[in-house]
Amino acid sequence: MTAGNLDLSLGGDIDMTIHYQSKQPTKNDTDRERNHALDLDGEMHFMGEAVTDAGLEFGFEIEFEVAGSAAAAGGDIIDQNWIWVDGRFGKITLGGTDAVELDGNGDNETFAGVGSLSADTGANEASSFGDTIDDMAEANKIIWEPPEMGNWQFAINYTPDDTEDTTGVTSNDEAGALEKDLLLAAQYSGTLGGVDIGFDIAYATAGAEDESTDTDIETDKRWRFGLEVESGDFTIGGFYKVFSEYAVTTTATEDRLTIGVNVEYETGKWTVGASWIRATADEMTTATSKAGEDQATQTNFGVTYALGDNDDMDINIGWEDQKWEDDASLWSDEQDAQSFDIKFEWDVADGLEFDLGYQNFRYTHHEGLSAAAKRSGHALSIFTEVTF
Repeated sequence: MTAGNLDLSLGGDIDMTIHYQSKQPTKNDTDRERNHALDLDGEMHFMGEAVTDAGLEFGFEIEFEVAGSAAAAGGDIIDQNWIWVDGRFGKITLGGTDAVELDGNGDNETFAGVGSLSADTGANEASSFGDTIDDMAEANKIIWEPPEMGNWQFAINYTPDDTEDTTGVTSNDEAGALEKDLLLAAQYSGTLGGVDIGFDIAYATAGAEDESTDTDIETDKRWRFGLEVESGDFTIGGFYKVFSEYAVTTTATEDRLTIGVNVEYETGKWTVGASWIRATADEMTTATSKAGEDQATQTNFGVTYALGDNDDMDINIGWEDQKWEDDASLWSDEQDAQSFDIKFEWDVADGLEFDLGYQNFRYTHHEGLSAAAKRSGHALSIFTEVTF
């Protein structure tokens, strides 16, 4: 890279959120948190890119945490950082970044999502409603994205260790930790009879770092399938994810399954949608004995109306229900919560966003209550973001 062919650029974002949530203390409530907060968060991206005479593109990107808990605590402010090369054999990325899963199909949600108040699930083994299969986050990895082949796109990800810094080869024998994660992904995008079809499949596997200690550990294997079909203004999709929890620790390995479906319809300035997600998890007492199955179900409906003529303002109204069921009916691991959200989103100008949200939240218990109880809460949020 020289001054003649190097293209340097800066980018990023910084945002402020003002939160308020109601408190209804009782004699059994040990939760005495402040009912308002100011959250500042932001990143700065430093990027460089160049092209050789032969047309080979290469460059780098470094993302700095310039606000938020990491920066305020004086810790490591470097978030993700990587280098890349892009040519006739595809794109190769080297460094600390997320895996390329090609998982854009079947995971749409259409509720407003103010999200200040949320369910307390305790130790429910259903874990979460997430659909990602990447266990290695921003750890150092190698990613190869071959050139597209017709309607197909592929990605191969390899991560030697689940920590970000993998240069210390002598410190890789940590009991209960993952290593050698291989994530393979494929995605199809095409049109059949005027219908747009998107399909993706991903598989990942990792092993235990310390095989001398974790001698009875199973290999961590994960699968994900996604499908989305769009015809005119109507879209329907879904995903299927299966994986193992505690596959590389001495805790009994528990099988997990998460499935989801969604539907969306657009007409004029209106968008109406709904989604349903079910998560299940084995409850194991020993490595081979299954006690039961924890379950969690999320259902949500939403409607969005575009205000104005420039599509720069939206109002979203949504309702969501979450039900977490413990196989032993332990109240601290169960939750039945309903959320009603209204959110106004305004793209004031290029790079400037303003959102205003309200949430009504009703639930059976939360962290801080010493016994099961019904509750309701209210939350307000004001969000401003500058992107550059």
